[in-house]
Amino acid sequence: MSRSVYRAPVALAVRGIGFGAVGLGVALIAAISVAAVDPAGVAAVVLWVLVALVAAAAVVVLATGVLRAAGMRTRLVLDDDGFTNATGPRSGVRRVLWRDVRKVQSDGPVVLVDLAGAKQSVIRTEMLDVEPRELARELRSRLNRDRGYTPFGTAEVDPHP
Repeated sequence: MSRSVYRAPVALAVRGIGFGAVGLGVALIAAISVAAVDPAGVAAVVLWVLVALVAAAAVVVLATGVLRAAGMRTRLVLDDDGFTNATGPRSGVRRVLWRDVRKVQSDGPVVLVDLAGAKQSVIRTEMLDVEPRELARELRSRLNRDRGYTPFGTAEVDPHP
């Protein structure tokens, strides 16, 4: 078996960088406008707080986009021993060995993996560049290979019984 890595599309990261840059531009224009108007009292405080909030939100979006573009983004790694699920919060068990997998099923935008000990790993495919049914099919295939199962008619026949 080989190692497969599913990641969020790079276009999503680039989009985050774009929105963050536009947000910073809007915050800069707003700051220049507030400074030019030079309001007094409570109005000045409210306007500067709003500018600061817009700038902070833009920086968070920009930083998230940069981190995702740099490779630190949502991912699912399938290997010979099992898989690592880093597809979002509340995804259940993060590192899973194939021997612990009991059932794989796709349910809408997620793939549910039932594990030993009544645990579960939820793989959110809306953030990955793969369809849920396709991913569930690959997970089942890897699980079958790990257990030594082969499709009918593909097993090697012993020529000397």
